[in-house]
Amino acid sequence: MFKPLASVALSLVLILGLPITHAPTQSLQKLKVAEVVRSQLFAPMYVAINQSFFRDQGIELDLITANGGDRVGALVLSGQVDLGLAGPEVAIYLYNSEAPDKPVMFCSVNGTDGFFVVSREKIEPFAWDKLKNRRIIGWRPGSTPQLFFEYILKQKGVDSETIKSIVTNIAPPAREGAWLSGDGDFGIFNEPSTENLARAGRIHVLASIGKELGAAENTDFFAKKSWIEKNRDVAQKFTNAIARAQAWMKAATDAQIAAALAPHFPGLPSDITVDVIKRYRGTGAPILSETPQISRPGLAKLQEVMIIGGVIDPSKTVPYESIVAAEFALEAERSVLPK
Repeated sequence: MFKPLASVALSLVLILGLPITHAPTQSLQKLKVAEVVRSQLFAPMYVAINQSFFRDQGIELDLITANGGDRVGALVLSGQVDLGLAGPEVAIYLYNSEAPDKPVMFCSVNGTDGFFVVSREKIEPFAWDKLKNRRIIGWRPGSTPQLFFEYILKQKGVDSETIKSIVTNIAPPAREGAWLSGDGDFGIFNEPSTENLARAGRIHVLASIGKELGAAENTDFFAKKSWIEKNRDVAQKFTNAIARAQAWMKAATDAQIAAALAPHFPGLPSDITVDVIKRYRGTGAPILSETPQISRPGLAKLQEVMIIGGVIDPSKTVPYESIVAAEFALEAERSVLPK
């Protein structure tokens, strides 16, 4: 009985020239996000994009790769992006600066360091004193990768002169090329550089910084306090999407995760990403955060490392409540994550 009625209605539309209306589609909230580098280390964000978890929350990301935590901080502070994804040290530096609009972290992506110590020559068995008086390729001074690396070297008894001589002035996009040209005896690399160089037979993976370090907050989303205050509902939806991605990843295979990351790594063979995820998971360390909650002990450990690294004074440590908006992750865990 409904088909004739539908035909009559359509005829009236055509005869009378009435407009044909459709159900309104949901408009997406566009957010500009600056990531520190492009790496599978940030898998939960790429999964949330490519599995439509952000879209389900009414969000669309405009993603910028800044190639440096300092650049991420500058983009957030200047208002050129809404959110930054970088090491918590960036937010802490900004908090201790003269900037009146303080940063707020609200969603965790990595619960510890995701870099690997590598060598040019095969070393069996590996001992940390092998690094003495050798040329070592590090990361940017004051960044979490470099701070964590130096912290582990000190814990392992590597001499201070060797640590002081670590090369820290090679830009992230140029590090693979520098290594391939013959620069460096040892170094730290993230993914996919580690896997790329390993497959080329140019490095040997010696250790996981994250495994040696243990839990220490490594990469988080942050925004200016004013943005959080004006966009609390958006921050919650954003965190919900990351929580859904983290839950999905926990149940997924390495191959399924690699497939979900593929659009953000065009031209990279899928088996490389499979091995990257396998290496992360195989460390036994919380490299890929399983919830969006920013760990209180993990943030405390980070600031301890920063003090030992000489980049902040003990009087400049920032209380958890002053720089973390924990309520978004707690609500996402309550409403999104499986019980």
